[in-house]
Amino acid sequence: MVGAQIWEMRKEGCDRLEIIQELAISVQQFEDCLLAFESRLPVDAARVMKDCFHRDNERIEELIECWMPIALGDGTPADEMSEDAYDLQLKASFAVLGAIDARQKIFMAARPEKTSVRDRSVDVLAWL
Repeated sequence: MVGAQIWEMRKEGCDRLEIIQELAISVQQFEDCLLAFESRLPVDAARVMKDCFHRDNERIEELIECWMPIALGDGTPADEMSEDAYDLQLKASFAVLGAIDARQKIFMAARPEKTSVRDRSVDVLAWL
Protein backbone atom coordinates (compact mmCIF):
# COMPACT_ATOMS: atom_id res chain seq x y z
CA MET A 1 0.00 0.00 0.00
CA VAL A 2 1.54 3.24 -1.14
CA GLY A 3 -0.27 5.27 1.50
CA ALA A 4 1.35 3.25 4.30
CA GLN A 5 4.78 3.62 2.68
CA ILE A 6 4.32 7.38 2.39
CA TRP A 7 3.16 7.58 6.01
CA GLU A 8 6.17 5.59 7.25
CA MET A 9 8.60 7.68 5.22
CA ARG A 10 7.03 10.88 6.58
CA LYS A 11 7.41 9.55 10.13
CA GLU A 12 11.09 8.82 9.38
CA GLY A 13 11.54 12.47 8.40
CA CYS A 14 11.67 12.19 4.62
CA ASP A 15 10.48 15.26 2.80
CA ARG A 16 7.93 15.25 -0.02
CA LEU A 17 10.46 15.24 -2.86
CA GLU A 18 12.41 12.32 -1.41
CA ILE A 19 9.23 10.28 -1.13
CA ILE A 20 8.03 11.13 -4.64
CA GLN A 21 11.41 10.26 -6.15
CA GLU A 22 11.91 7.05 -4.17
CA LEU A 23 8.42 5.71 -4.88
CA ALA A 24 8.41 7.06 -8.46
CA ILE A 25 4.97 8.66 -8.16
CA SER A 26 3.52 12.02 -9.19
CA VAL A 27 2.80 14.86 -6.78
CA GLN A 28 -0.93 14.29 -7.25
CA GLN A 29 -0.58 10.58 -6.45
CA PHE A 30 1.42 11.51 -3.36
CA GLU A 31 -1.26 13.93 -2.16
CA ASP A 32 -4.12 11.53 -2.92
CA CYS A 33 -2.48 8.57 -1.19
CA LEU A 34 -1.49 10.55 1.86
CA LEU A 35 -4.95 12.11 2.16
CA ALA A 36 -6.69 8.74 1.80
CA PHE A 37 -4.39 7.09 4.35
CA GLU A 38 -4.71 9.95 6.86
CA SER A 39 -8.51 9.97 6.53
CA ARG A 40 -8.66 6.29 7.59
CA LEU A 41 -6.33 6.74 10.54
CA PRO A 42 -8.85 8.26 13.03
CA VAL A 43 -11.40 5.52 12.28
CA ASP A 44 -8.80 2.80 12.85
CA ALA A 45 -7.58 4.47 16.05
CA ALA A 46 -11.14 4.77 17.36
CA ARG A 47 -11.75 1.09 16.62
CA VAL A 48 -8.60 0.08 18.49
CA MET A 49 -9.47 2.31 21.46
CA LYS A 50 -12.98 0.81 21.66
CA ASP A 51 -11.52 -2.71 21.58
CA CYS A 52 -9.05 -1.82 24.36
CA PHE A 53 -11.88 -0.30 26.39
CA HIS A 54 -13.87 -3.53 26.19
CA ARG A 55 -10.88 -5.75 27.01
CA ASP A 56 -9.91 -3.58 29.99
CA ASN A 57 -13.49 -3.60 31.22
CA GLU A 58 -13.65 -7.41 30.95
CA ARG A 59 -10.34 -7.76 32.81
CA ILE A 60 -11.56 -5.50 35.61
CA GLU A 61 -14.86 -7.39 35.79
CA GLU A 62 -12.98 -10.67 36.22
CA LEU A 63 -10.86 -9.14 38.96
CA ILE A 64 -13.95 -7.90 40.81
CA GLU A 65 -15.69 -11.27 40.44
CA CYS A 66 -12.63 -12.99 41.91
CA TRP A 67 -11.95 -10.69 44.86
CA MET A 68 -15.44 -9.41 45.81
CA PRO A 69 -16.52 -12.57 47.73
CA ILE A 70 -13.26 -12.51 49.68
CA ALA A 71 -13.61 -8.79 50.37
CA LEU A 72 -17.18 -9.20 51.64
CA GLY A 73 -16.19 -12.16 53.80
CA ASP A 74 -18.52 -14.71 55.35
CA GLY A 75 -19.98 -12.46 58.01
CA THR A 76 -17.50 -13.36 60.73
CA PRO A 77 -16.83 -10.33 62.97
CA ALA A 78 -13.33 -8.90 62.62
CA ASP A 79 -12.40 -9.61 66.25
CA GLU A 80 -13.15 -13.33 65.74
CA MET A 81 -11.04 -13.66 62.57
CA SER A 82 -7.45 -14.80 62.44
CA GLU A 83 -4.92 -12.15 61.55
CA ASP A 84 -4.21 -13.82 58.20
CA ALA A 85 -7.91 -14.00 57.26
CA TYR A 86 -8.42 -10.37 58.28
CA ASP A 87 -5.35 -9.30 56.27
CA LEU A 88 -6.58 -11.20 53.19
CA GLN A 89 -10.04 -9.65 53.43
CA LEU A 90 -8.52 -6.18 53.80
CA LYS A 91 -6.23 -6.66 50.79
CA ALA A 92 -9.14 -8.03 48.74
CA SER A 93 -11.17 -4.94 49.66
CA PHE A 94 -8.38 -2.66 48.47
CA ALA A 95 -8.13 -4.66 45.22
CA VAL A 96 -11.87 -4.33 44.59
CA LEU A 97 -11.85 -0.59 45.31
CA GLY A 98 -8.84 -0.17 43.02
CA ALA A 99 -10.67 -2.04 40.26
CA ILE A 100 -13.75 0.14 40.73
CA ASP A 101 -11.54 3.23 40.48
CA ALA A 102 -9.93 1.91 37.28
CA ARG A 103 -13.34 1.12 35.81
CA GLN A 104 -14.57 4.62 36.63
CA LYS A 105 -11.56 6.15 34.87
CA ILE A 106 -12.15 3.99 31.80
CA PHE A 107 -15.83 4.96 31.67
CA MET A 108 -14.98 8.64 32.01
CA ALA A 109 -12.33 8.41 29.30
CA ALA A 110 -14.95 6.89 27.01
CA ARG A 111 -17.35 9.78 27.71
CA PRO A 112 -15.39 12.94 26.85
CA GLU A 113 -18.53 15.10 26.75
CA LYS A 114 -18.64 15.14 30.55
CA THR A 115 -16.49 17.94 31.92
CA SER A 116 -17.87 18.71 35.35
CA VAL A 117 -16.39 17.03 38.41
CA ARG A 118 -19.92 16.59 39.72
CA ASP A 119 -20.89 14.78 36.49
CA ARG A 120 -17.90 12.47 36.89
CA SER A 121 -18.65 11.37 40.44
CA VAL A 122 -19.73 7.77 40.78
CA ASP A 123 -22.00 6.41 43.46
CA VAL A 124 -19.97 3.31 44.34
CA LEU A 125 -22.75 1.80 46.45
CA ALA A 126 -25.25 2.08 43.61
CA TRP A 127 -22.71 0.57 41.23
CA LEU A 128 -22.15 -2.44 43.49
